[in-house]
Amino acid sequence: MIKSTLRFLLLCFLGFSFYNCEDPVTLDSRFVEPQLVVEAWLNNISEPQAILLSESQDYYDNRLPTPVTDAQVIVCQTEDQQPTPNCFVFEHEGEGRYVWEPSVPGETLGEVDMEFGLGIQRGDKQYASTTTMNRTATIDSISFQFEEESLGLDEGLYAQLYARDPVGTGDAYLIRTTFNDTLLLNPSELNIAYDATFSPGSGTDGIAFIFPIRFAINKQDEDGGFIPLEEGDHIAVEVISLSDEAYLFLRIVSEQINNGGSGLFDLPVTNSPGNIFEIESQEAILGFFNVAATARAERTVE
Repeated sequence: MIKSTLRFLLLCFLGFSFYNCEDPVTLDSRFVEPQLVVEAWLNNISEPQAILLSESQDYYDNRLPTPVTDAQVIVCQTEDQQPTPNCFVFEHEGEGRYVWEPSVPGETLGEVDMEFGLGIQRGDKQYASTTTMNRTATIDSISFQFEEESLGLDEGLYAQLYARDPVGTGDAYLIRTTFNDTLLLNPSELNIAYDATFSPGSGTDGIAFIFPIRFAINKQDEDGGFIPLEEGDHIAVEVISLSDEAYLFLRIVSEQINNGGSGLFDLPVTNSPGNIFEIESQEAILGFFNVAATARAERTVE
């Protein structure tokens, strides 16, 4: 009888302890004041180019970021390119969106191997960055192939991107898919590559993108499972060149947003290292500046 009572009390104690472990704990995020955040992902396509400016916010602040509407933004080809560099003024169109539009058909920001400078003025603070437009891969085609049901994959038709990495190591890419006019933005759909594989140091060069990368252009469900295509579905793919710094930035972003359920052994939450600096203090701010060469292809299921 005594042993049964003790066992019952022990179970009650353990149950009470586990219950208390579920109490939410709010940690100090050490947020002091908002900082400028810059999203400057540009390309060499003759189309409107946009830079988004906003303010950072507390980690626990569950709302959309505050747009920055009082800045001046310019992008220039650097003086190393020519005696009088071309400059492109980005006008504010609302909600922190600054846009440059080609003045004539075919006009672009520049070409591969050109260096570009970003300048931002906001009040008495100035921000700057530089980057070089790297080359991109060559797209051969988008194919549709029937796959039988297997572990983690439903039977059906799926797309694959056939693109080739150019000869010479050090090429990084963001592969972006638009499915039926909707850009795929699920965390698991962030598709980046380095020399046609996942990361530097693979020893590969000048080859076609490996299967997991070319297959990752398909739409995924909330659990990361690939969804078969149906008749009439339209897929458009962009292969966007990245600087080494931009690749590192996106790789850390991928690790952060796919970081599990914030468990004990997950990676600590941190900001990806940017390449934009406040001129006076030389301190890096949040965000990134990349000017890309872009290859595009599209296809519809018939």
